[in-house]
Amino acid sequence: MPRPVSDPAIPRPTRRPRIGARGAFLLAVLLLGLASPPPALAGEGGGSHYMPGLVGDFAMALIGPPGFYLRDDLMYFRGTIKSVTLGDRIYSSASQDVWVNVVKAIYLSKGGILDGRAGFVVALPIVIDASASGDVVAPFIKTLSGSRSGIGDPSMTGFLNWTIGNHHVSSGVTVYMPLGAYDADRIINLGRNYWSFDAQGIYTWLDPKRGHEISFITGFLFNTTNGATDYSSGTEWHTDFMFAQHFSKEFALGLEGYYLKGISSDSGPLLDTANKVLPALGLQPLGGFRAKGFGLGPAILYAPKIGNTDVNFIAKYLFDIDHENRFNSNYATVSAAFKF
Repeated sequence: MPRPVSDPAIPRPTRRPRIGARGAFLLAVLLLGLASPPPALAGEGGGSHYMPGLVGDFAMALIGPPGFYLRDDLMYFRGTIKSVTLGDRIYSSASQDVWVNVVKAIYLSKGGILDGRAGFVVALPIVIDASASGDVVAPFIKTLSGSRSGIGDPSMTGFLNWTIGNHHVSSGVTVYMPLGAYDADRIINLGRNYWSFDAQGIYTWLDPKRGHEISFITGFLFNTTNGATDYSSGTEWHTDFMFAQHFSKEFALGLEGYYLKGISSDSGPLLDTANKVLPALGLQPLGGFRAKGFGLGPAILYAPKIGNTDVNFIAKYLFDIDHENRFNSNYATVSAAFKF
């Protein structure tokens, strides 16, 4: 199996695995959904710090040799939503179009606690270009639009990882910090203006002889209250999965998917107002505005050696199949990762 080459205590397989250390160790960068999200383009409504396409990946719980890693994710997505509260206004519909680049620095240690290996990740989203438009119905009636670029909400993650045979498990917590620019009067913002805490568990089963892989990550996202709008986003449960076939240590194909469900309702004075205003206009009320989403799409991994450096290139495209109280979006992501 593709174990870290720096661990002499782990016996080597008798057959040469189809996924070598070169094809596996950089996948450590994909751990735990360690991605900071794109900007909060529409406040609390229709989005959260969790973002499909930046969480699930190949070999999510398989980590590599100790050291420092760097990963860069370039993501494009666009979507629409019906009635929603954005900032301090109520909209009958809205749309968004976003280019964002997420830079992640990762450190993997030699050891940790509880017989596990520890790791740490810092992620910084850089919004290249983001635009949004929508039809306001309260407190006034008007069509608004806007665009912004800059730094979004960064995140920090700590985790532990264990390996037993072909089974790999990680557990950790990601903290999202409200440092991106935010103004409740804007239709588009770079940050969400509240803290989020994502407790996550990750599992990978990888057959080194046949190259079969099953990976998934599941987590509970807890959100604090947005002080500018007094809006409290409910707790969300999310699961991302990957079924993959590794044809060699350089090449793999996969089917990625996600499922998201709100397990507690949102709350806030603007949400209460929306549940009165929207029915008066002949539109559906928002209720507790619990989110729901499901999507699938292809993924490809290419891991060549460039000079003396192993580099991973990953491309993914997720299609939203089912959605409720979230932007109906498709997500395209191109990533590159390497070890220092």
